[in-house]
Amino acid sequence: MRFHEQDQANIIIRYYSDETSYVVKPQKTEGGFLSIFRRGDVLDMARKLPDRELAVVILIHYPSQDTADAVRTKWASQLTGLGYQRAVFLGGSNSSQIDGLPILAQVD
Repeated sequence: MRFHEQDQANIIIRYYSDETSYVVKPQKTEGGFLSIFRRGDVLDMARKLPDRELAVVILIHYPSQDTADAVRTKWASQLTGLGYQRAVFLGGSNSSQIDGLPILAQVD
């Protein structure tokens, strides 16, 4: 199953680690490049957004399924705790294209 709701997403996060995430939508840049955020800063930003229907987290490849599940569970808990109605997790790629990425999981 592929993702095709980029325009409807309220926040899109490209997550690498708790120390390194990029907010793709609403785009946060510095000097023409995407700004790097820690998880807490991303959550503060997500908390301040007025609409909270759809949060998207793009995940990199993880060495084990247990690690990937733990990352998804933590994000899902935090985002739904902020009032987001849906959290969708996508398999990452090096492309800037988001629509068409594979859906790994979603929480309604």
